[in-house]
Amino acid sequence: MNRRLCAVAALVKNGKGLIDVGTDHGYLPVYLAEHGYTGALFASDIREGPLSAARKTAQEHGLSARIRFFLCDGLALCPPEEIDTVVIAGMGGDMIVKILDEAEWCMDKRYRLILQPMTKPEVLRYWLVNNEFKISGESVVEDSGTLYQIIDAVFGGTTKLTDAELFVGKRALVNDEDLYLRQLETVLSRFERALSGMHGREGEPRFGLYREIREQLLEMRDQT
Repeated sequence: MNRRLCAVAALVKNGKGLIDVGTDHGYLPVYLAEHGYTGALFASDIREGPLSAARKTAQEHGLSARIRFFLCDGLALCPPEEIDTVVIAGMGGDMIVKILDEAEWCMDKRYRLILQPMTKPEVLRYWLVNNEFKISGESVVEDSGTLYQIIDAVFGGTTKLTDAELFVGKRALVNDEDLYLRQLETVLSRFERALSGMHGREGEPRFGLYREIREQLLEMRDQT
């Protein structure tokens, strides 16, 4: 299992049950089953191909009877009464939002969400903080030269984020200061390039927003 998924697994606490949405090859639930997780384990995928691969992974590890598999869109077939943890890793932030938005039962303090967006983390954080979720912690992990952000959230709380923090998370919540600062520099470079490409269009509303976010990122970087 790669470092990204290992970082996700490290956040999982033993509990009632867990579903891995978009399980792909089923590595995460198999890993958890082999490393002491005693609750119910579920895995879902929208495509039969990846789900078949996940079933094969479980079979190879002698865990076919330990993990239940669902062919469905997101959390459509998940039994809410049998879980307390939802893991959605390896999708765009906008897709994660869509899945959560269609499963209103997640908006309950009984459930913990462990979310790893591949793109658009700002969309995911915006949705969370505007739907009464508290971001209780974040992780940044490097895998094969790429930095990934992992968000730990529960319903029933508030987390105030600046526009810049929507992209990189709140510094006080992140586990690794060095990786956080590297992620911040990556995002800062994106805004620098975007502003440079908008030369001559300084009157556009987007320019002012991008400039404000860049200034916030610079301030965050320079905090001691």
